Amino acid sequence: MLLSALIIEAIDLEALIDEIYKRAAELALDGNIARELTGLAGEELDHASLLRAGRNYLTRAPEAFGEATISREELLQGLKATRELLGMIEGKKLLLSQILERLMKLEIQFEKIHLQTIVEIKDENLKKLFQKLSGEDRKHTERLSRLLESLK
Repeated sequence: MLLSALIIEAIDLEALIDEIYKRAAELALDGNIARELTGLAGEELDHASLLRAGRNYLTRAPEAFGEATISREELLQGLKATRELLGMIEGKKLLLSQILERLMKLEIQFEKIHLQTIVEIKDENLKKLFQKLSGEDRKHTERLSRLLESLK
């Protein structure tokens, strides 16, 4: 599979997570929780923008990239789980706390995906971009944990 297509699927994943955070924010009765979830949604859009920058870099400097370090199946598994969660939210099948718990699991999975950097990166500056994504996913997990605690 082309690296560019793999990155596009990763961008799609970030957009889906953004939508889930927005939907979760709409369900939050507490204004502080709603604001935190809205902020997380915005950060997912930032992640998508960073991935787009990486994809653009790929077209201009393909030599900066090596082989894919995750399988397409791994990425598709994440997309599937994310779409399923969004479907459950749309079907009103989950409480906010259940959504946040599932989001935490997804963020942990995405942290690993970003830490593996999706593709081998030879360029140090570009490698830092993917490490930043991984670090932000870890922070999202921590923030979700705090939000879950506040719901108890």
